[in-house]
Amino acid sequence: MQTITTALLSLLVENAGRDFGMAETLPPAVYHDPGIHDLELEKIFRRDWICLGRLAEIPAPGDYLCRDIAASPVIVVRQKDGSVKALANICAHRATRLLECDGHVSRISCPYHSWTYAIDGQLIGAPFMQDTPGFDIARYRLKELACDTWEGFIYVSLDTNAQSLATRLGALTDLVGDFRMADYVPVFSQVDTWDANWKCLVENYMDAYHIHRVHKNSFGKYGASEDWTKLFDGEDAFSYHYVQEDEDPRSVSAHPNNTWLKGDNRNRTYLINIFPAHTIQLQPDMLWYLSILPQGTECLEVRWGVSIPGEILEAAAVKQEHIDDLMQLLHQVNSEDQPIVENLGRSTRSPEATRGPLSYLERNVWQFGRYLSRALSA
Repeated sequence: MQTITTALLSLLVENAGRDFGMAETLPPAVYHDPGIHDLELEKIFRRDWICLGRLAEIPAPGDYLCRDIAASPVIVVRQKDGSVKALANICAHRATRLLECDGHVSRISCPYHSWTYAIDGQLIGAPFMQDTPGFDIARYRLKELACDTWEGFIYVSLDTNAQSLATRLGALTDLVGDFRMADYVPVFSQVDTWDANWKCLVENYMDAYHIHRVHKNSFGKYGASEDWTKLFDGEDAFSYHYVQEDEDPRSVSAHPNNTWLKGDNRNRTYLINIFPAHTIQLQPDMLWYLSILPQGTECLEVRWGVSIPGEILEAAAVKQEHIDDLMQLLHQVNSEDQPIVENLGRSTRSPEATRGPLSYLERNVWQFGRYLSRALSA
């Protein structure tokens, strides 16, 4: 490990060991050091559970998602029995990439030599291989990867020994399971590229301190975030805070037809980061999520989507108008965040960039730093 990477890792560990009141922001070089980036790919993105999308995106057998995790191409395919499998998107013959984008297949055919696989990954066709001594078609299949679902989200891990998702997210299920996220109806999804390190966007999403300034014309119009926001220590697998808006007539609220959400949750917004980079804004009337993946040290891919509870859509006088109003707000929020996040992507490269203290509204940023320290030093 290079000297600068070793030094940065030591700073991460030292900072994570401090009490919150004494902690600082991450060392600026952590966002740009190639050695840290390589460690993140190896110890985070190749070991942890990574959110790749929603089950609703692949409703029928043969529907599939195409993703890349830490330079490993992956496909997630809906099976004939309704389950989902994650497979290496690499031919078992000459390692050719098989599929390029989301879609539907009845079988998977290699564009190089036409080796063909069933949607469960088993090789079922290999032209001209019958004359090859010792070839047995039954011996070949696409590598199956760890795949699981939680609240309608699809997760994949490249580590076959990864802790079960049910165990990892058990405390979060206890916290927000009553919202029934799996039943929210998808209304929008999009993939964007931002010119910043992936950690900049994760931290920004969990930062309750910037709302009053950056989002003064969107979320910030509804009141002072510091008055409503409650921050918590979270767990090893996630961090969160919530906004309780009972007193405000413009607050989010569960629809009267929603009879299962009880108590404070009927007027509560949760902002959650499932480590490393799956962020969720969960409300009784909306679900907004981001799945963030690094594209080198200076670029990130963010796949984001919006879902709405069925009872909200059914009751909306003009359904499309309701969706359009919501999307206008969220596009505005993104347009406010992106310049700031990309600003950080540039300014943290400066030799003059220093570390600063954290506001109490940045507690989740500190928790993310602690996660990085644990993962990278393991």
